[in-house]
Amino acid sequence: MRALAIVVAVVLALFVPAAQAGATRGGTPPTTPTNLRITALTDTSVTLAWDAASSKQSTWWYCVQHNFTGCVRVDPPNTTHTRPLMLPGHTYTFSVYAVDSSGKRSADSNAVTVTTPADTTPPSPAPILNLVAVHPMRISLSWTRSKDNISQVTYTLFKDGVAISPGHIGFESITLLDIAPESTHTFQVTARDMSGNSVQSDVLTVTTPAATDTVPPTAPTNLTLSPSAGSPEIWLEWTPSTDNADPQNQIMYDVYLNGVFAEHGAIGGDNTIVYCETSGPTEVVLRAVDTSGNVSGPSNAIIFDC
Repeated sequence: MRALAIVVAVVLALFVPAAQAGATRGGTPPTTPTNLRITALTDTSVTLAWDAASSKQSTWWYCVQHNFTGCVRVDPPNTTHTRPLMLPGHTYTFSVYAVDSSGKRSADSNAVTVTTPADTTPPSPAPILNLVAVHPMRISLSWTRSKDNISQVTYTLFKDGVAISPGHIGFESITLLDIAPESTHTFQVTARDMSGNSVQSDVLTVTTPAATDTVPPTAPTNLTLSPSAGSPEIWLEWTPSTDNADPQNQIMYDVYLNGVFAEHGAIGGDNTIVYCETSGPTEVVLRAVDTSGNVSGPSNAIIFDC
């Protein structure tokens, strides 16, 4: 009988009239905040203010909505909120409501819509392009960093007026390979922010010297697979070559897969990563190249299963 009484009580509870259920949850929601307005606006932030609401509950707060979604809590008696990290040239809509600790909430305030000013300020200062080293077949460049008032900065290098690298964040140096000896080239760097504002360095003119060295480096030895190797990544290690004219930190290592040139490897290093180009057993060989373009004989060959 006791079990039956519990069931009956549960069933009756399900049919409590809505008005009675609301009374059971109890209380009056907070009043609605009014007169939502914009008091300050920058390229990347907006400051809002509103006239205070009130609540019969001791614990309640404001929820500031952005495009009618989400909620940023603001505790009374504060009636202002600054939203940072907004994008320039974008439109945003805000409203605010009050809610208490039992979940009762007011209606939404009036909505306000704002469009942040467009970003028209380029990065500053302009990058300064520097020649780090020039060899018969290589040119190494670096440039100083530019800063932007809002976003990150990307850099694009132009050689003879043609972009030779896509915009990269944190990209502030490069070594150009396979340059012809006794040739003259112009270089310029463009720093660009995320809004498309840009600033350019001065033009730097570089002439490569003649290639007078004709002696190739020694062949790299002890070519082995690193324990980290795993298809499609071929991780390689070797004993560096030596050269009659260049220090070891200037010797470049070219990778050949199945007898075909695959890519330029590390300069001055003793390890690199190359990627499989076909499936199945692949013969891997290295050759050392000095700054004059002289190429060594092949290293020992290893087989990697791509």
